[in-house]
Amino acid sequence: MDYKANRGKLMLASFLTLVACGMAFVTRGSMGGIWEREFNIGSQDFGSILGAAFFGFGLVIFFGGLVTEKMGYKPVLIIAFLMHLASAAMLYFARPLYESLAANPEVATAQTVRLLWYSFFLFSLGHGLYEAVINPLIGQLYSENQTHYLNILHASWPGGMIIGGLISWGFMGDSAMIYQIAMWEIPLTSFIVVVLWYGMLVFQNKFPPTVASKTSDFGRLFSCFFSPVFIVLLLLHGCIGYVEIGIDSWVTKLMENFLKNPVVVLIYTSSLMFGLRFFAGPIAHKINPIGLLFVSSVLASLGLFWLGTDLGSLTMILVAATVYSLGKAFFWPTMLGVAGERYPQCGAVAMGALGAMGMLTAGYIANPAIGYKQDVNASAKLESEAPQTFARYVDSKPGKFFYFPEYQPLVPMLKNAANNTKVDGTADPAAFNQLKTDLGKVPSAENTALIARVDTCLGNLNEDVPKVKSAAMFGALRSITLTAYVPAAMAVGYLMLLIYFVLIGGYKKIELTDESKLD
Repeated sequence: MDYKANRGKLMLASFLTLVACGMAFVTRGSMGGIWEREFNIGSQDFGSILGAAFFGFGLVIFFGGLVTEKMGYKPVLIIAFLMHLASAAMLYFARPLYESLAANPEVATAQTVRLLWYSFFLFSLGHGLYEAVINPLIGQLYSENQTHYLNILHASWPGGMIIGGLISWGFMGDSAMIYQIAMWEIPLTSFIVVVLWYGMLVFQNKFPPTVASKTSDFGRLFSCFFSPVFIVLLLLHGCIGYVEIGIDSWVTKLMENFLKNPVVVLIYTSSLMFGLRFFAGPIAHKINPIGLLFVSSVLASLGLFWLGTDLGSLTMILVAATVYSLGKAFFWPTMLGVAGERYPQCGAVAMGALGAMGMLTAGYIANPAIGYKQDVNASAKLESEAPQTFARYVDSKPGKFFYFPEYQPLVPMLKNAANNTKVDGTADPAAFNQLKTDLGKVPSAENTALIARVDTCLGNLNEDVPKVKSAAMFGALRSITLTAYVPAAMAVGYLMLLIYFVLIGGYKKIELTDESKLD
């Protein structure tokens, strides 16, 4: 059967898998403030939950590549389809779980965090299986121009982010521009509509055989790991996961003190990515993929350094975000194209290894690290500039991240109430009064102590709120600035690869008949 005659439908099915993932990515990124208020979840715990949405991806995509090579494309997509249905169902149990344990708020928060973590983790397993299938599938179906068509495929990711961003902008949280849906589970699981659509296409269509099914030499799939160049590519793709996925996970939360509805920044940058990825092929043809990645790294670094300054207006934030988007747009799919062109004998394994490295870094390091950098810098600024305010807001439990020094974070509920307090000459006590009401609904020793702290904060509202907001803004900006050093390091790595390819006669696509030319 000529599967290339059927490749339009298979491209659409593959495209829709990432649309669903992009939608979920943005809507869950908008949950930070909602879950802070409803479940008392702080920045680092929220970062951990976001990290779970990629951690499972990183674990499964490499082994998913092996499974795909043996099982075939279609069965693996069906397994991922079922995982995403189950992940969505789990989210509807979070609110009942918290309410059933509300007499002990600390336990209620911990158990709810655990449920949300596992829901996102299961989602990430399905996401990993998608990418274990669709990247080698599209590379195989469009072997004549892999970099171009892989970029088109991955335009679906920002496409889904645009849809998810519009859902968040219109219907999620206190700043919803159309109508706030009180039951946040509905917009958060809206991706299921797209999941059902691609599921129908997967069940209806036939798929081509994998590389492994056409050879008896299974060991060839792992030959890329003996290439020093491929090891460098793995390290660089880990950095891509940190920058692209890490920042995009946090951008809504990072901008909440600067913009009324910060999801507009993510919608804008996603729109740029969506359009730019359709033009990656001609650009890569002009300057080669490694050159494109070098230029992208420089632009991403400059954009993040600019975003890490207090720009003061939405216009200037979008200008800086444009520079960042011009950089990040081509990272992920172009790297997959390089793997497909330089290591064609490895099938899904080479692409899966890159994806695993990127997502493991995003999930296990980037998301919690960005939350850590926010909390550390916000707390340090408040403690140094307003020690009395810091004493009223500081949490008794220390925060920590891997082997970095422990720090004293601010109490998430108090910080969130301050961030949601309007200041117009005098501070509006509504957010703190609402917090007192919510705490009073569930009598407990911990809640009684928190109510006393809320009363203390109310007594110093005009003095404290501007200082807490200023510290939170500083922490957000500082975390972006520190992240800008990652693409700067990537630029050095790509420059080294450019020099290497010049020395060996230039970057060239390798055909399966040219295995003697492998790096």
